[in-house]
Amino acid sequence: MEEAVEPGSSMMLFERNDALVVEAFRRGEFDYLEAVGEISETDFFRSITSWKVLQKLAATYLSPCQKEDVPVWAYIVGDISLRFHGVNQFHAFPYVVRSGGMINAFGPAMGHKVTYPQTGDVTLSCRGFNKKDEYDRQTPVDQDYLRKMAKRTDAERLMTWFNRDVVSIFKQHHAFEPEGLFVGDASYLFVPDNPHYEGSSCLLFDQHNHPVDSQGLSPQPDPH
Repeated sequence: MEEAVEPGSSMMLFERNDALVVEAFRRGEFDYLEAVGEISETDFFRSITSWKVLQKLAATYLSPCQKEDVPVWAYIVGDISLRFHGVNQFHAFPYVVRSGGMINAFGPAMGHKVTYPQTGDVTLSCRGFNKKDEYDRQTPVDQDYLRKMAKRTDAERLMTWFNRDVVSIFKQHHAFEPEGLFVGDASYLFVPDNPHYEGSSCLLFDQHNHPVDSQGLSPQPDPH
């Protein structure tokens, strides 16, 4: 990106220039890189923590666990962080932790960055939330824990929690516009055809992932 400042104003303009950036990488001109989402995610988590929103969400969440080795708020934060980055696969959680702002927002409770003196490589060191793991942790919680927690949570109870408790918390903090206008997410999430996704709707889509009305289609002859 090329940067330019308008004379006599505080406006800053950016122009995309991929070739310039690649050449700067080759010359080693970058000392540090920060993802744009890292800043916004840090601010988001700090805000909902300072407003006690996160604490209220954790207190009302219908956890399926009888014993909580990991606090519920940590699970909610991990799940929100995945959604923040548009990621649906839990195995991508280590990447999300490194590129996002979760560590910055919660500090030592989540982890901190460390530099290996021999190589200069930067990685994460996380203490975790229980004494079960004896190896060095590079994520605050394991991605498999997030997956199992989500799988064990009853879908109907989750919807009830969101429609009742979460909406009530949002109203307490004036998250809704006074006019009562809402924007619905009309995007589609493609899932594998297996029984673990019960309740999913089966639709026909074209090559551009747009839904197709099956009523107007004619059956194709069997090529065999």
